[in-house]
Amino acid sequence: MSPQGLFPRATCLWLAVACAPAEPAVIGVAFQGLGVDAVAVARDELAEWTSPVHLTFDTTLMGDPADIEVARATHIAKTPGLAAVVGHGSSRGSLAAAPVYHDARIPQIVPTGTSRLLEQAGPWTFALAPNDSVEGAFIAEYVAGALAARTVTIFFVNDEYGVGLRDGVLAGLHARGVVVIDEVSVDPRSDFSVVVEASLQRGVPDVVVSGARWVETGAIARLFHARLPGTPVVAGDGALLMPDLAREVGDAASSLVVVSFWLPDAPDSLGHAFAERFRRVIGREPVGTHAMTHDAIMLAATAIREVGSNPDAVRQYLASLGIARSPYRGVTGPIAFTPGRRTNFVMTRLAGDGLVRVSDP
Repeated sequence: MSPQGLFPRATCLWLAVACAPAEPAVIGVAFQGLGVDAVAVARDELAEWTSPVHLTFDTTLMGDPADIEVARATHIAKTPGLAAVVGHGSSRGSLAAAPVYHDARIPQIVPTGTSRLLEQAGPWTFALAPNDSVEGAFIAEYVAGALAARTVTIFFVNDEYGVGLRDGVLAGLHARGVVVIDEVSVDPRSDFSVVVEASLQRGVPDVVVSGARWVETGAIARLFHARLPGTPVVAGDGALLMPDLAREVGDAASSLVVVSFWLPDAPDSLGHAFAERFRRVIGREPVGTHAMTHDAIMLAATAIREVGSNPDAVRQYLASLGIARSPYRGVTGPIAFTPGRRTNFVMTRLAGDGLVRVSDP
């Protein structure tokens, strides 16, 4: 059965950027959810370019398991005129899809996947976000410094995102002399009250770290808030789906801080312009995932405008950033795919259905 028959309802998007009067180049956007809004904003911005821009939608695939991501990538890779792909929506999906794009010789820009394994996916895969080692060190520095924690319990999802972030946090905490009391694997089906109570039998932490997503993070934060009010919970970027996270956390929001890639209060002109455009086009506040996805799309479009629609030329353009070319100036900051590149994490607090920058623990 074809992928179209297997997955009839999902949303995969491709952004067609005409760089010449001939066939338009196509940028595939290979995930759903928050990416849809980011594509709408990128389309609005690209409409102001002198080159014609077309946006087409495909509604054949749905879901996030690895086999579906491979089917999605296989389907996208057959698109005539494909010059680059932005996606997939998670580290696992991006890793699963990477061999498809490698074999098709199509550059893949991963907006928000943080698994360090993406750096080993081959020369056609470019991870925009700092990896889980960097994010783990960022979280560990905040936990040990701003929160002055001496003991920590880590909850994590058992996939490429959760395990990678757990390992990054563990390394960062160990380097700072912080004791990890417990490491607990969770998923949306967990009996969180039992899991949390069992963990507390092993010791009461100063701080809880969540390498999980919004459902698990919300449940853990609520239980600690009820059992040990005031215990800080620090979550990685995977938990940051708004307003879902705010709904899951409920009254425990005051104890939760979350890593984001970007906030709309960024003082630079690009960030301000993007936030204003997003509010106009979508009608609400953008979050870091929107900004990262927008940067990935606009980076791919800029590469096509600069070097043409040949996928290998686009790949060489991306690889040259920060080396033969200056880093690309994105909404989230300078973009290059080189060792030691800029880290663009920010610690945030929930404020209603939005986020604010953390200034004090």
